[in-house]
Amino acid sequence: MAYYSAALELCSAESPYYPIILMTAGLTFRYSFERNGDLQSLNTAIQYYSVALAACPNNHPTRSSLLANYADNLLVRFTQSGNINDLEYSIELYTNCLANQSPTHTYYFSSLRGLASALMGRFKVYGVSKDLDLAMSHVASSMALCGPSHPEHIPVLIVWINCLIMRYKTRGDITDLDAAVEHSETAIHFCPRENVRDLKRIIDYCDSALGDVPHHHIFNRPFPWIYFHEGGMNALENVISCYRNIMQNLFRGHQAFSHVLIQLASALQARFEQDGNADDLNCAVNHYRTVCKACPPGHDDHFAAFSGLGTTLLLRYEIFGPLDDLDECLVHLAHVVEAQALATYQPDYPKSLANFAHAIFVRFQNQHDITDLDIAVNCLQAARDHPNQSDGRHILTYLAAALSARYDEREDIDDLQESIKLFETVLPMFAPNNPQALHLRRNLAWSLQKKYVKRQMIEDLNSAIAHLEACVTISPEGPDLPLALIYLAGCRHLRARAGKDDDGFRSALLLLTTASKKLPEAHPLFSLIYNLYTIIYTDYYRLIDDASSLEEAFRYHQLASSAPGIHTWDELTAALPYKASIKLLDRHVMATPTVSGRYKALHAGILRDTPSLAADATACAISGGDLELAVELSEQGRGLLWSQMSRFRAVINDLRVVDDEGCRLADEFESLSAELARRQSDSSSSVRTVTETLRRTQQEEEARQYRQVSFQWDAVVSKIQQKQGFAYFLTPLPYKELRAAAIAGPVIIINVSTKRCDAIIVTKDGPPRLIPLPDASLVGISTMSNEFRDILRNTTEEKQLIPVFRNLWEAVLAPVVEELLTIVPKGSRVWWCPTSKLTSLPIHAAGPCRKGAGNMPNIYVSSYTPTLSALIRSRRQNASKVILNTPSFVSIGQSKPNTRSGERELEAVGAELELVKSLVSPSMSYSEVSGDEGTVSGATQALKTNSWVHFACHGRQDLVQPFDSSFALRDKPLRLSDIIQAEPENPEFAFLSACHTAVGDKNAPDEVIHLAAGMQFSGFRGVIGTMWAVDDTTAHHMVKEFYGAMFSGKINCTNAARALNKASKTVDKDKVPMDQRVVFIHIGA
Repeated sequence: MAYYSAALELCSAESPYYPIILMTAGLTFRYSFERNGDLQSLNTAIQYYSVALAACPNNHPTRSSLLANYADNLLVRFTQSGNINDLEYSIELYTNCLANQSPTHTYYFSSLRGLASALMGRFKVYGVSKDLDLAMSHVASSMALCGPSHPEHIPVLIVWINCLIMRYKTRGDITDLDAAVEHSETAIHFCPRENVRDLKRIIDYCDSALGDVPHHHIFNRPFPWIYFHEGGMNALENVISCYRNIMQNLFRGHQAFSHVLIQLASALQARFEQDGNADDLNCAVNHYRTVCKACPPGHDDHFAAFSGLGTTLLLRYEIFGPLDDLDECLVHLAHVVEAQALATYQPDYPKSLANFAHAIFVRFQNQHDITDLDIAVNCLQAARDHPNQSDGRHILTYLAAALSARYDEREDIDDLQESIKLFETVLPMFAPNNPQALHLRRNLAWSLQKKYVKRQMIEDLNSAIAHLEACVTISPEGPDLPLALIYLAGCRHLRARAGKDDDGFRSALLLLTTASKKLPEAHPLFSLIYNLYTIIYTDYYRLIDDASSLEEAFRYHQLASSAPGIHTWDELTAALPYKASIKLLDRHVMATPTVSGRYKALHAGILRDTPSLAADATACAISGGDLELAVELSEQGRGLLWSQMSRFRAVINDLRVVDDEGCRLADEFESLSAELARRQSDSSSSVRTVTETLRRTQQEEEARQYRQVSFQWDAVVSKIQQKQGFAYFLTPLPYKELRAAAIAGPVIIINVSTKRCDAIIVTKDGPPRLIPLPDASLVGISTMSNEFRDILRNTTEEKQLIPVFRNLWEAVLAPVVEELLTIVPKGSRVWWCPTSKLTSLPIHAAGPCRKGAGNMPNIYVSSYTPTLSALIRSRRQNASKVILNTPSFVSIGQSKPNTRSGERELEAVGAELELVKSLVSPSMSYSEVSGDEGTVSGATQALKTNSWVHFACHGRQDLVQPFDSSFALRDKPLRLSDIIQAEPENPEFAFLSACHTAVGDKNAPDEVIHLAAGMQFSGFRGVIGTMWAVDDTTAHHMVKEFYGAMFSGKINCTNAARALNKASKTVDKDKVPMDQRVVFIHIGA
């Protein structure tokens, strides 16, 4: 460059050599750009060309070469930066260049090729057909000038292939695709292996020529690689063979190694999609992994490698279901999106964003977290609106599908209307007979039908019918014809019902007959057909009052019941044993690492679709006469989250004394359990992504690591179970073991199902006893629960509460108490284990509420337990430590919580703490954490080191995320999740004098997620909590009576239930209203 600068200084601007020197300097900088990828070098080259052109007269012999080089550099810069001005000027310069060259000029073919490439670039931006046609005309002329023997034949052929592919994608003419495939194969065969750049481009075009990306079916397979036309498998086999032959001649360090291996992996994945051979898919994954290792950040193929690995893992997850594949896929796709978002210019960014959005959508389908659906929609909208977006029709298709799915979740009509608009926009972008277009029509029709059902506007239904009729007409023998006929029959039935159209009903029935003939015997769609027959004939009978139509409706109803699939209660119990179903549910929820994540998976997914699984399973076993199985199913199907967390805290000291292997297994079990317990904490991750749209993706790698540890934990548990005497280690307890919960008194499970309601009394010996509750129902109990909640919200008058207590007694408790009196005498302790909405009603306070008739507090001393296992753990908890250690008592109070909590000051807290201090037994050590010391750290430390705890502060139930329910302290809330992690050293008893500490999640009542349950899980053998709001001005009266009774004799935490029962009866009723006398409940031993 120093020589060029010196030459320019010696040469005047008027010299005929001046533009030549400038152009040569520009060529040097262009070479530097190609070698180093430095965009500044390209910019400098363009500056030299600009000056050279200004100094070059029209008759200068090198003017045409200067124009061509200048245009080429501008075109290259356009591909790097996306500046449309560069592209427009490039076209202008190429046009001028051709005007200055005769057809016999040596480089006339090259100028034609350059102009064709520039016009193709503009076509991709604006989509003007004239540009595509003109580009193909120019490149055809260029092909005619340089045949197969010409040294520049391959580069011209590459442009021609690109034009053919683009015209096929635009106009759908299959002959263009065939020609592109044929030319690609020829180009690969003749291209020298040392010509790395051309080889890469040919492979790319060959891959693109084999298919129209992505596949037609948006919902089930939104991002497969290649769709093949007739005879495509033969072409694919040839491509795979070709790639493998190329790989044999490439060593690992070769510049084309990664590029060819990526294409081979893509082709293998495509073959898997055609014939389903899992070896091809696994081989594709392994190839992508190899490429990822060979392509660090900055490598030309880095993004292609990680995108390919991500999408291939996603496909493997969708087919085979390993959650690790979904997690890893999201990690890789998020990496690509985030890295490309930071790059100056990345033309593939919109496509990468769409790939990531689909993966997020798949996770939504798995976990039913609406947040994922919102993220998918946001990403697709961003991809659609991005200036570099070049595959708009597919992005619009995916966005339309995601919005339609979101409408199903939220029923926001705006989502559905935008979905329909997008389907209508993208449909004309495909040839009418393109399979993608047919699927679009069917999905559009389905969305229009949903809109009709919502708005009852007949034009929506007519449009849906028109699209489905088009599907049937365009593809009369297609593989999806039966489904289109069924959809069409459903729409015509809706229109006939709306217009009371006799012919419309007959037309719908005829369509179903046609669809039935197209299906093989026992096809799953017969269930849908028979059910639709039943509905249509029923509506037809109402129209014409013809008994034969009603008979047909009954006939098809019977056929629907016997068709493939699950339709009836009896068939459900036979086809899907509840025990296996509940075990699968446990494994599904357990696969999510964090506690809050498990709650979301349980609540947003399983409980939304099957909210009464455990209760229905129990009712099924009861109906079958197997009461022991009923107890076991009730136990296994409720309190899943607590049960799962308890597994990581199992103590296996007995295993250590068996042998050396037992000691090693015990160490491994405790180490892995501690690791899983740490990872399940919601606070375990401190990493956050910088991109808001991708804010959850940092969890995917953690989830994968969690599952790896979980697999190791499972393996250790399996080995422990093989040791003699440990066969049932951490397996669901059988009834004979569950009876241990009733060692101190009977436990009453009250099962509330849509099918039946029953109580089962479990005693320490003997079989369970069944008490049917014919006057109770799920609807009735739900209504009672809602009414009780409304009463507490509006009034605390006794006369308003009594009807609820009375109704609860008559519908549920009276027959149970009648049976209990034959087992244990009055005054005995009993434990209630309610289910469903019954968990929110005060069983311990119910009664006839009439003079001369005893209410529950006067009949039995009531306690509650979430499950039998939880009560067993409470009885065994620290049994030896209680004798060895002197009890220590701590009061934790906070009258002035953090201002951010929004809670008012509790003026009575100080007096309550003083009262408690005066009542605590002198034989116990006493300490207090309050005021400025009443912080989360102070409370946590107090929980760890004291065996008796009294809380006096605000309590808050979090209705959205129950594990965030909390006590309001000075600095911040002490959350339920914090309490779970506290691990007290010697816990015995806790009194929670705060609001809502024993109120579970109304959406998942059988999980019993509240502060009192958290204290019990942490090891406290007995806990007193509150079922609703506590009045701090009267609470101290109950506290005084309780501790007075509690410490009147020998100190024993298991006396808490009796002390609470006595306090509720002896407290001054003029000072403490009924609702505040029964707000406290006892949980545990």
